[in-house]
Amino acid sequence: MRVLMLTQVAPNPPDAGPKVKTHYVLRTLAREHEVELLTFARDEAEAEHARRLAPWCARVTIVPLRRRRQREPYYLARGWATGTPFLVARDARAAFTQALVSRLASGEIAAVHADQLTMAQYLPLARAAGAWTVFDAHNAVWDLVRDLARRQPTPAHRLAAELEWRLLRRFEGAACRSSTLTLTVAPRDRALLTEAAGQPIHAATIPIGVEAEEVTPVATDPAATSLLSVATMHYPPNAEALRWFRDTVWPRVRAAHPAARVDVVGPRPPADLAQWGQADERAGVHGYVPDLAALYHAAAVFIVPLRSGSGVRVKILEAMARGIPVVSTTIGAAGLDLHDGQHLLIADTPGQFAEAVLTLLRDPARRTALAQAARARVLELYDWRRCCQPVLAQYERLGTIAVPQASAAPRMNAAPASRKGGIGDGG
Repeated sequence: MRVLMLTQVAPNPPDAGPKVKTHYVLRTLAREHEVELLTFARDEAEAEHARRLAPWCARVTIVPLRRRRQREPYYLARGWATGTPFLVARDARAAFTQALVSRLASGEIAAVHADQLTMAQYLPLARAAGAWTVFDAHNAVWDLVRDLARRQPTPAHRLAAELEWRLLRRFEGAACRSSTLTLTVAPRDRALLTEAAGQPIHAATIPIGVEAEEVTPVATDPAATSLLSVATMHYPPNAEALRWFRDTVWPRVRAAHPAARVDVVGPRPPADLAQWGQADERAGVHGYVPDLAALYHAAAVFIVPLRSGSGVRVKILEAMARGIPVVSTTIGAAGLDLHDGQHLLIADTPGQFAEAVLTLLRDPARRTALAQAARARVLELYDWRRCCQPVLAQYERLGTIAVPQASAAPRMNAAPASRKGGIGDGG
């Protein structure tokens, strides 16, 4: 069948968690189906990366996306006034809607695959055209925002986050109820989305896969003393995690191991985290790094100090595939079939996390054993050629599931076809 995949960011190169997942799902679908890609691109470099997916795609259509921070209050107010989560409202664009309507009008599209939350707003158009709809949820965003709301710094921030997660739960629930099929990456997210839907849904769990077989483990120095974090730092849970590590864990490690240093990699670090790298000679905050080979080679331990989140941390799988031992919180390792002490070390308090890091810094043999067991586990369960394969079986199931009628679908605020001055215009 011909499948039209909708993505909020071009899934190439696979250099961030969501992009990794989508990249390999697209390539898996392309084995047996004709796949078209309709994607936003923020600049010409991203558009060029999208065009490089042409070997796997029957067609690549690119819609420019400009985001301006000064427009965010407008999207917030406009979205909430219509009962739409801010995270959805800011990515409603008339140009994207028009491109989708054009492809649906051709009659060639059998199924529309909406990648992540923000693309689900376009699925009502696909249902109206009689196409099967797949909501590839990645994770339950409403639960993530609910968790973050509890730790907001002011009453106003807590109130805003409280309203946002409730709108997200309603939106995600409606998306799941009205989609032909919902995909998640972990059983917990499937349960949370079913809870949001308030009824049983057609859903399947497809684990995230990474390139493992072709990755050569790094040859780390037994005397290495560097800790490595790789995370999209403008993403609130990641910024929160690094602040917790900086303020409560790092001082303990720094005091106990004078040679230790930490390298933090990820685009758009908040100002206070960038300042950390300037104020501490043993902390490097690098921003986006296109080639991580040197940092992976120097790393003794990969750290994932996450305190809130849903879905699965691709960065853990990638570190393990490269043979780097991991220390993570329970939340950081959630959704992965890994065992504490065998494949990684789990620690949730500042003292426990610091001690786990110090244990590995002081014991190269333990690092090696942990890393080897972890890489074997990734090869067994999480190489993309294996774990993405079930998505093909799920697409075979589509023919046995009736397409929900557009008139019967729960109310969702779909992106407008076109209008001046509305939420679908601007950037």
